[in-house]
Amino acid sequence: MFETNRSNPGKSGYPQELARGLNLIENIALVLSDITPMASLLVIAPVVLSTAGSGAVIAYLLAGFVAINIALCMGELGSVFPVAGGLYSIVTKVLGRPIGFLALLDYIGQAIFLPASIAIGIGTYLHALDAAIPENISSAIAMALITLLAIARITANAIFVSVFLVIEIGVLTFMTVGGLIHVTQPIGILLHPVLLVGQTATASGALHPVTVDAILAALAAALFSVNGYDSAINFSEETKGPAANIGRAVIIACSVGVVFEIIPFVASVFGAPDLKAYLASQTPLTWVIEQVFGTLIASLVLVGAIAAIVNATLAITLQFSRIVWASARDQAWPMPVNRALGKVSRRFHSPWVATLLVGICATILAYQFTLVSVVTFTSVLLVVLYALVAISAIVHRVRSRGEATPFRMPFWPVPPLIALIGSAVTLYEQTYQDILTVVAIFVAGLIYYGLYLGRRGVGYAPSAVPENLP
Repeated sequence: MFETNRSNPGKSGYPQELARGLNLIENIALVLSDITPMASLLVIAPVVLSTAGSGAVIAYLLAGFVAINIALCMGELGSVFPVAGGLYSIVTKVLGRPIGFLALLDYIGQAIFLPASIAIGIGTYLHALDAAIPENISSAIAMALITLLAIARITANAIFVSVFLVIEIGVLTFMTVGGLIHVTQPIGILLHPVLLVGQTATASGALHPVTVDAILAALAAALFSVNGYDSAINFSEETKGPAANIGRAVIIACSVGVVFEIIPFVASVFGAPDLKAYLASQTPLTWVIEQVFGTLIASLVLVGAIAAIVNATLAITLQFSRIVWASARDQAWPMPVNRALGKVSRRFHSPWVATLLVGICATILAYQFTLVSVVTFTSVLLVVLYALVAISAIVHRVRSRGEATPFRMPFWPVPPLIALIGSAVTLYEQTYQDILTVVAIFVAGLIYYGLYLGRRGVGYAPSAVPENLP
C-alpha cells in the first residue's frame, strides 16, 4: 500500500487511475534518466560554455550546490504531497490556487519546451556522426518516434530507460577517464577563466577574460543541465511503498546526477588539448574523446551519446505528459479540454492524449527552433519554479511546525534560503526578453484565472491526494 501522511483522504482524495508498478529503485532510474547526466552534458554544456567559457566549471559547481538545496526542499514537500502534478500541486496547496496556477503554467511551458531542447541534441550528434544527416529534421523524426514509445506502460519504459542508463553511466565513466589521463590545461583557466569571442564559420575567434556576470548568467543553463530530480514526485502515483521514499528518491537522484555531471565535465575541460578549439566545437565533450582516443572510439562514444539523449527525451516526455494529464484531472482548463487530456489508456494505463500533446509540441519545436533559444527560455522557467518551491518549503515548515512529515529536510532553514538566493541571483542575470516573456505568460494566466477558474464553483483542486490502493 502507498502510504501518505493522510490515512483517510476521504472527500479530498480522488480515484487512483495510474497503475502503481514502480518500486523505489525503478523510480530513481526514471529520475536519473530524466536528469540524464550524459545527455545534459552533451546538449546543455555547450550552451554553458558559449556563455561562460572555462568559467562554466564554476557555473556547474554553483549549480550543483544550489540544486542539492532545492532537492532537499522538494524532498520534504514531495513526501507530504505525493501527487502526479508534482511541484505545481505543491505550490497550490501551500501558497494558494492563484500562485499555484502560475506554477502550473510554468510547468506547462516546460512541458512544451524542455523535451524539444533535449531532442534537438539527437540531430546535433547524428550530424556529428554523419554530416549528411540534417539536424532539425532528424531531431523531429526522433521526437515523434519517442512520443509513440512514451504511450506504452510505465513499467516497460522503466526497464527500457534503466538499461540505457547503465550504458550512459558507462560512457560517462569512459569520458571521465579520457579527460583525467590527458590533463593539459592549467588551473589558471579556472582561477582566470576565458571565453571564446568572435568565432564564426569563416573567422577564428580569440580568448578573452570572463566576467562574474557571465558566469552567473550561465548558472541558469547549468541548473537546467542538472534539472529533473523533481520527476520523482511526478511518478509518485505510480510508485509503491511509503511516501518517505519520494523524498529519498528526489535527494538520491539529484546527488547522483550532480556527481555524474560535474566530474566528467571538469575532466573534459582540463583534458582539452586545445582550449580554443574545445570552446569552438559544437560537440566539445566528444571532441576531447576524438583527440585523445581517435576517430573510431569517438564514433562509438557518439553512438552512446545518441542513445543517452534518446533515453533522456523519453524520460522527460514521460514526466511532462503526467503533468499535463494532472492539470486536466485537476480541472484547470475548460471541460472539453479536461476530458480529452485526462484520458488514460485502458491497455497501457498511461495518459495517452497528454503524451501525444507533449510529443507533438516538442516535435514541432525540434524542427523549428535552435538549441540556444530553447535552452535559455526554459532555464528561466525552471529558476522561477525553483523560487516558488523554496518559498513553499519555508511557508509549509512554519505552518506545520510540530507536525510529523514522512521525509524531513536536514539543516533547516538553510536549504530553502540558499535555493531562494540562488534563484534570485540567477534570474537577475538573465535576458530581459526571456524574463518579460515569462511575466507576460503569468499576467495572461492571472487574467484567465480571474475571469474563468476563480469564478467556477468547482474544479481546479490539485491539493488532493490520491486514494490509497489495497
